Amino acid sequence: MKKILFVIVCAFAALQLSAQQPNISNPGFEQWTSSYPTGWTTSISGSITGIPIIGSYPLSFNFATKTSDAHSGNYALKLQAKSLNLSMFGGPEITAPGIAQLGTAGSFSVSMETIQTLMSIDSTTDISNLIQNLDMGELSSLTNIFSKGVPFNMVPTAMKAWVKYLPPVDEVDTMLALIGAYREGETSMMLMGEMPESYGYFALTDRVENYTEITVPLQYNEENVNCDSLVIVFMSSSFMNAKTSTELYIDDISFEFDYLSVESTERIAMNLYPNPAADYMMISLDNQSDVYDVTVYDMNGRQIKKLEGLTGNTRLAVDELSAGTYFLKVQQTGNTTVRKFVVE
Repeated sequence: MKKILFVIVCAFAALQLSAQQPNISNPGFEQWTSSYPTGWTTSISGSITGIPIIGSYPLSFNFATKTSDAHSGNYALKLQAKSLNLSMFGGPEITAPGIAQLGTAGSFSVSMETIQTLMSIDSTTDISNLIQNLDMGELSSLTNIFSKGVPFNMVPTAMKAWVKYLPPVDEVDTMLALIGAYREGETSMMLMGEMPESYGYFALTDRVENYTEITVPLQYNEENVNCDSLVIVFMSSSFMNAKTSTELYIDDISFEFDYLSVESTERIAMNLYPNPAADYMMISLDNQSDVYDVTVYDMNGRQIKKLEGLTGNTRLAVDELSAGTYFLKVQQTGNTTVRKFVVE
């Protein structure tokens, strides 16, 4: 069910986004537009059709609360599940877990019959058979409630966040944190498609009454540390047993970009000297004939400079860089190597 949940959350993600610097909007939830955190989607809206007598029923949940109970700064995000009782129309009681998604999302239109079918899903359900019997147009409409993420150009090795988690005392609930990094050309996932090559998953069931930092490591392909878009989802409860009294507090999201492990699986033989450097560095590849590209990133994953179509040895000026640690990525004939270097 964990894989199914991740796939559903990230379904139909649009991957043709232009690469930009890897900074997400409002990581500390200090900026709010009305009752919504700026840069994030914390609501679900749409309509349920096929209801006797009334025909259509508008549905809208906002799971977010702006709270001054923050880890740092003035505000944090609090998420809680919301319920809607449709028994008066012959339908079920719908309880949706509190969801926060990076980026924007749209609305949906789905029939009561489909809602009832989806609400009946449990761990024994044959998902592929169930999907074949549902209206694909309605399923496509439902995917509008999931954010397509934001432009991002370097795969993090981990996401961190400060959270408090307060399920009801003596009851079991589960918070989830999901992150997926998508690359150009990666196939858009259908409802039961494959996960992105780079993703992370974190679940917490214990009650955490004080802000605690969680780490969500990403598995990533060491041959390509670039991506085009990033999807992040926080959920206050599991889909199957969401509790409206559970509270999830989130603050101060950050990323790690530590690609030291990539150096041990190097695909391009090269020398990089001097390291540390003050004015320049020499890049010398064993393969002197094929062209190659060089990209420099800082420790936050921001692209600093890029040189393309190089051959032979390259003299890389670093005198305009501030003192500190950087990553150098070299791409040649479909292979990639990442090295860390220091500017004095």
